[in-house]
This record gives sequence, C-alpha cells and structure tokens, in this order.
Amino acid sequence: MVDRAMVRIRRSQGRRTIGQLMQQRLGGALKLANISVADDVQELSEIGDQRPTIGSMAQTLGVDPSRASRMAAAAIRAGLVKRIASQSDGRRSHLELTSDGSKALKLTRRFRLKFFAQLLSSWSDRECEEFGRLLARFTDSLPRVSGTNAGVQRGKSKARSISSTRK
Repeated sequence: MVDRAMVRIRRSQGRRTIGQLMQQRLGGALKLANISVADDVQELSEIGDQRPTIGSMAQTLGVDPSRASRMAAAAIRAGLVKRIASQSDGRRSHLELTSDGSKALKLTRRFRLKFFAQLLSSWSDRECEEFGRLLARFTDSLPRVSGTNAGVQRGKSKARSISSTRK
C-alpha cells in the first residue's frame, strides 16, 4: 500500500502537478525553480546556526554545486534571493530572501494550503492530524535511512498541523 502510494506521489511530483496548477492559477509569473530556491533559502535560514550558501542549498536540493549556483543566479535575477558577502571571510557569500522572495513564498504557501485543504476536505481533524504527524515522521527519517544528506536534517519536524489548513 505505501509502495503504490509513493509511486503515485513520485509520478505526480515528476509531472510537477501542483506547481503547474499553481502557475496556471497565479498567472504563471512565478517560476517553479526560483520558488524552489527561495523556499530552500528560507528553510535553511530557519534551522541551524549557519546562513544558507550555494553548498548547503545544493545538498538539500540534491543537485551538484554548479547546478545550485545556476539556480541561485536565476532566483537572484528574479529578485527573490540576494547574495550577501560574508563579513568573516571575503571569499564566501550566503543567500538571503528578499522582500519580494518572502511575498512570493507567502503567495505559494497560501496556494498550497488551499490545495491541500481541498484534498483533505472530507477528512476529519483527527485524520488530518495523524496524517501530518506520520508524514513528518516519514520524511524526517529519509536522510537517516537512505544514508544520504539529501534534505535537511531537521530532527523533530516543525510541520504545522494539516487540519489547520482546512479552517
């Protein structure tokens, strides 16, 4: 059962079903790759004690550093992210969300929450809570079980309750 469900999720992700729907409904102004970078920069900023870099972004997105650099450059050109020189090491820089990047993430988050609320509209609050808890537990264990550094090691997930998206 889990295997088949995961295959369906992977196929949907491969087709970028939610992202394409979001682009259609929001007018296509937001590029999915740029949103992915902004989302990663925000997430990396919220955890740990280091600022997001191209290297940390490459690791969490599961791409090589040169691809991460090209993705970051596109998000910078789009005005969602900016590059800041390190104060302690002039050879290094970190990435930071711009105000436009924050606005874009709020917009995409609202879309995703509404989309998930539609998907879960027939579920009880208890079912949504349990699904959210189990899904967070599942995704938090992926890096440990896979033996890779793909994804951010978050420890205990800070995922919000899915049932709150329906209210």
